[in-house]
Amino acid sequence: LLQWWTELKAESLMDALSGMQATAPVPVVRRSRGQRQDLMLEAEDLLPGDVIFLKMGDRVPADVRILSCTDGMEVDNAALTGESIPEPRDPATAEQGTAPTHARNTAFY
Repeated sequence: LLQWWTELKAESLMDALSGMQATAPVPVVRRSRGQRQDLMLEAEDLLPGDVIFLKMGDRVPADVRILSCTDGMEVDNAALTGESIPEPRDPATAEQGTAPTHARNTAFY
C-alpha cells in the first residue's frame, strides 16, 4: 500500500512539472553552416547554442543564459527554489565561481 501511494504521488508531481512546460512555439535564431536561420520551435526542439526571444509572461522553455533583457526583468523561480517573490535578472556576467543557480544572468525551465 505504501509503495502504491508513493508511486501515485510521484506520478502526480511529474504531471504537475510537465504542466509547467512552455506550450507555445518559441522564436529562435540558430546558426547552421554559417547561415542565420530564424525559426519558431517547440521547447523540445531547442539545441544548445540557440538564441531564444521571450516576452513578459512567457514561460522559460529551457535553461538559458540571458544575453540581453529590459531593466527590471524578473523570473519567478518559486517552483524551483520556493522563493515567494520573483527574482531580478540581468545580462551581466556572474563572478567566477558563482553557482549557476545564484547567477543573475540565468533562468531555468
